[in-house]
Amino acid sequence: MRGKVVAALLSALGAGLILMSVGQEWAHGTVSEPIRVAIDATGTQLSGVPDALGLVGLAGSVALFAVRRIGRYLLGVLLLGAGVGVVAVVAGKLGHLDAALLTNAAAQSISGSTAQVSGIGNSAWPYLTLLGGILVALAGAYTLAAGRTWTGLSSRYDAPGAASAASAASAAGAAGDTEPTSRELWDALGRGADPTAG
Repeated sequence: MRGKVVAALLSALGAGLILMSVGQEWAHGTVSEPIRVAIDATGTQLSGVPDALGLVGLAGSVALFAVRRIGRYLLGVLLLGAGVGVVAVVAGKLGHLDAALLTNAAAQSISGSTAQVSGIGNSAWPYLTLLGGILVALAGAYTLAAGRTWTGLSSRYDAPGAASAASAASAAGAAGDTEPTSRELWDALGRGADPTAG
C-alpha cells in the first residue's frame, strides 16, 4: 500500500507543478520588424500539450487506488508517456523560443514574413513544468516496476450481491432441500440475494 501512495503522490505533485506553471509567463522578447513591440507568452499559449498531460497525471494519481493488476500496468504506461511527453514538448519549446514567440505573435497579428525577435529570454516556470513532467514519468516507471506487488481494493468494493449471492448459495446447499422459513427469506433479501433463485 505504501508504494501505491508514493506513486500517487509523485503523480499528483508532478501534475500540480505542471498545471500551476503552464499558465505563467514562460518567455519574452521583442519583435523588431516590421514594427517594434514587446511580446511575451505563457506556457499554455506556446503549447496546450503540457496542460492536457498534466490533467492525465492528476487523474492517474487518483486512478492508482482503483485499478487492479492489468489496469495498473496500463496506467503506469500512460503516466510514463504523459511525463515524457511533457518533458519533450517543454524542452522543444525552450530550444526554439524565437519560433515559439513568433507563433504567439502571429496569433496577435504582429508577425509577418520579415518578423524578427530579439532579446529572447525565459523565466523559471518552464523548468518547473519540466520537473513536473519528470515526477509524473517517475510515478509511471515506479508503477510499472513495483505495481505487481500492490494490493487492489478490498472485496467490499466489488459489485453488490456478488458475495452475498455466493453465501446464500452455500447456505442453501448446507440446508439441503428443506423449505426456507420466512426469517431466512428476509435475511437473504437483506444480504442482497434473491431467495427465489435456484
